[in-house]
Amino acid sequence: MRYVIHSFAILLTATLASCQTFSAQKSNKKVSYSVSKKCSSETSRVDSSANFQQYSYFIGHNIASDIKLKGSIDSLDLKMFHLAFKDVYYNDTNRLSTERSEEILKYLTDSMRQKQIEVQAKQFLPNKTSGEEFFQSLRYNDSVQFTPSGLAYKINRVGTGAFPKETDEISVFYEGKLLNGTVFDSSYGNENPVRLNLSGVIAGWTEGLQLISEGGEIELYIPYYLAYGEKGQAPRIEPFSSLVFKVELVQVVASQN
Repeated sequence: MRYVIHSFAILLTATLASCQTFSAQKSNKKVSYSVSKKCSSETSRVDSSANFQQYSYFIGHNIASDIKLKGSIDSLDLKMFHLAFKDVYYNDTNRLSTERSEEILKYLTDSMRQKQIEVQAKQFLPNKTSGEEFFQSLRYNDSVQFTPSGLAYKINRVGTGAFPKETDEISVFYEGKLLNGTVFDSSYGNENPVRLNLSGVIAGWTEGLQLISEGGEIELYIPYYLAYGEKGQAPRIEPFSSLVFKVELVQVVASQN
């Protein structure tokens, strides 16, 4: 069983599918593995080369671009890279044991994921910072209360009906905003309220809506870690975004117990 970095395999498959159909015979000629700086920095174009050479260059260029874009690998031993490519292409062999292949794949996958997290954290750090400043300002608002989890809320109406439990299905009207006031979602334009399971929404909702009963209205100020976290909810909610919701609890529909 061959173990290949997933992104390379997917990219190679897509690249081959996108090219025009062509046939190529495998050559038994020896391949030179030494790559000088002069060769690696060569910028002469290959537009006038034979189609087979252009296809070959295109595939190699896309694989290298994918590696560079993802940033999971700082450098490669091109000699070993060429050797592995030749082993698979000509002989369908793997010089690494199954166990070692699995270890390397896990290492590269984890490294890629960690680097993506670091890049994302740096890119969206302003969202996290503005959220912290926002919640600090709420501490001076006497009408706003905090729960131990960090959820902030203001009850406009407690309501007079049943209080929901985490396992209940409820119907609500709601409006969601970013901290800059942008409305990213609202059900107030709908004729009927939205029905949902309280256990299937973001943590800030699950906790906050148990504070009011049927007929009640609450404003929820939800820190990013009780909302959509470090990933966000593309395209409207960026990573590390704290959110503001106004929610009217119309009815506790049924228990899921």
